[in-house]
Amino acid sequence: MSAAQWRTLVDHVMSIPERVYETWVSGTGWNNVTEFGAEYGWNGVPWCAIFDWDMYHDVGLDAIVPKTASVAELASWAREHGRWSEYPSAGALTVFGGSAHTEIVIGFDATTVYTKGGNSVKAGATDDGQGNGVWSHAHERRAPYVTGYLAPRYPDGICPPTADPDDARGGRATASWRWTGPASAPSVSLAHVVEAARTDPGAAQGHVTHRTDVLPVEKGLQAEGLLAARWVDGSFGTETVAAYASWQRRLGYTGPAADGIPGDTSLKSLGARHGFTVTA
Repeated sequence: MSAAQWRTLVDHVMSIPERVYETWVSGTGWNNVTEFGAEYGWNGVPWCAIFDWDMYHDVGLDAIVPKTASVAELASWAREHGRWSEYPSAGALTVFGGSAHTEIVIGFDATTVYTKGGNSVKAGATDDGQGNGVWSHAHERRAPYVTGYLAPRYPDGICPPTADPDDARGGRATASWRWTGPASAPSVSLAHVVEAARTDPGAAQGHVTHRTDVLPVEKGLQAEGLLAARWVDGSFGTETVAAYASWQRRLGYTGPAADGIPGDTSLKSLGARHGFTVTA
């Protein structure tokens, strides 16, 4: 069974190496040019909100958070869309200093919120107000600097661990949660996926043969930009077949070898990139 989407998001955030990502320019300082700005499509600018969006984009969840480089706009969007909370939850976007900075929640307890974000500095370091990399931090939850949180609704309907006693996403408040390692990778049966790819396209619209095996594959295709979110439904229909054929061609397959029916090598390649294993 696939991991909950909030867990996939947090696992991905934690997979980003903590280090300096900018270049120091003599007489100017850190230049704000990073791989995260390149992914977002706007580089050389403050990138803390950009980093947050990239993390959601990387796992196919960018539709549930605003694409903005402005922390003020991020906070306004959260309030306008009923996504604002005064309590931390796993994967939430923390707003610091009114609209000065943002990072993603990776844990919390009764007194502390743990976050990780971009355009920041290593804990304990100073840089005259300029961020330079991706780092994790701990803040007192009730410190004035901690303004609040954008708590997104995940498409799978699962509420992440939350400290909010009235979380609108339906979760029950918990005293604490800390990331301790990635969730177990879901296992996908090649035989089941092949059966679904041969059965679902000719059946009634939305027919599902092996939902739990197909969903991780569709999510991987979505993350690769090959399958629209509306077709990530566990049914290996014509859109998924076409998307998988595109994946096969991306791997160098041609002709009948790129027919949209998964093979062992191509499926394992997709799984290696997007967090699932393949069995017979």
